[in-house]
Formats: sequence, C-alpha cells, structure tokens
Amino acid sequence: MITLYHYYLCSSSRYIRLILEEQKIKYETQLENYWKPQKDFLKLNPAGHLPVIINEENFPVIGANACIEYIKDLEVKPRLFVDDYREKAEINRLVHWFDVIFKKEVFDPIIYEKVFSGILDNITPNSENIRAALNNLDFHIEYFNYLLNSKNYFIKDDLTYLDFLAAANFSVFDYLGVLNFKDYENIKEWYFKIKSRPSFKPLLKDQLVGLNPHENYKIIDV
Repeated sequence: MITLYHYYLCSSSRYIRLILEEQKIKYETQLENYWKPQKDFLKLNPAGHLPVIINEENFPVIGANACIEYIKDLEVKPRLFVDDYREKAEINRLVHWFDVIFKKEVFDPIIYEKVFSGILDNITPNSENIRAALNNLDFHIEYFNYLLNSKNYFIKDDLTYLDFLAAANFSVFDYLGVLNFKDYENIKEWYFKIKSRPSFKPLLKDQLVGLNPHENYKIIDV
C-alpha cells in the first residue's frame, strides 16, 4: 500500500487525496506540518513541500504534478486523463493558473492571514490583506463560472483530474468559511457536484486542532 504525506489545508495534498479516492487506490496517510517538517520527512524530500507519495517500492514521488503522473501510469479506472492535445493544452493552462496565479493572488494570502499568521508569527491577521485576497477570489470565481458556461465540467462534459484540482483549492476556503459563489450558478452547481461525490467524504472529516471547519463545510447540497 502507498503512503501519502499530506497536510489538511494544503490544497495540493487535498487534490491528490481526491484523485486517489476517485481512482479507488488504496493508501494510508501521514500527516506532516510542512512549516516544521520532521527530519525523516526531509530525508524523503529535502525541499519540505507536500504532497509526497511513497509507493510500494519505497520510492518517493514528490509534488502534486509528479503524483498525478505516477497515478496516470497506473492506468486505473475511471479514466480522468485526456488524450486530445487541445484538451491537454487547456488543462495545462489551468493547472498553471491554479498553481501560480491563483496561489499568489488568492490562496497564499488567505491561508497565511487566516491560519498561519497566528501559528507561525503570533500576529493578528491583516484585514486589508484578507479583503484584497477575497476580492481577487471573486474575480477568479467569475472567470471560472464563465468557463463552465457551456459544459458540465471544466474541460468537457466528463470529469477530468483538473476538476479535482480546482475543487481541492475551493474546499480549503470552504473549510475556512470564506467561499462565496454569490450569483455564479455554474460554478456553484459544479462545486457541489464534486463535493457530493464519495471521494470527497474523507475531506469532510478533516478536523484541525484549534481550527474547526465552518458550519457550512459539511453541507453537500446546493
């Protein structure tokens, strides 16, 4: 059985958890506080970032993109990967969007101010930084809502692994109670379709010490 090193509010870790659950791949988890990684973990990944899969051969597969390639090579069903070059190009564009643009403008500032400012630096969250990040989140949600205007999922009418990357990111804000889809019905419907899937259930059981999920986090109906 493989082992997944993860952290509850790491969107990349949640992404791989969703994919492993969706593909029905048996695994066990090892919780790692990535801001203070253990020595044994640093031996596996000196960079200290998550997620990391340790496969049956005790080989470390480091980072979400590498984990996705590893899972893809297992060729299990249901198939969440695409063959068409145009669909691949669009997935890669949006993976970059989440990994770079969304992370910088939205994810990192909200997580730092809402969670880690107190844990790491023992300071009061900066409300201006939170407000700016939430304004950015609204812009991103509006754009994603537009992308979902003519199809059930991000790339086509069938699920792909990109949908789980997007849902993993939104699920962290859902946990923190800052996810607001307003009148963007396309993305609201899409998110709750993902959230109501069996693969999402383990995420809904997450519970951080000293930081309870928002009361709406376990709601799976629109």
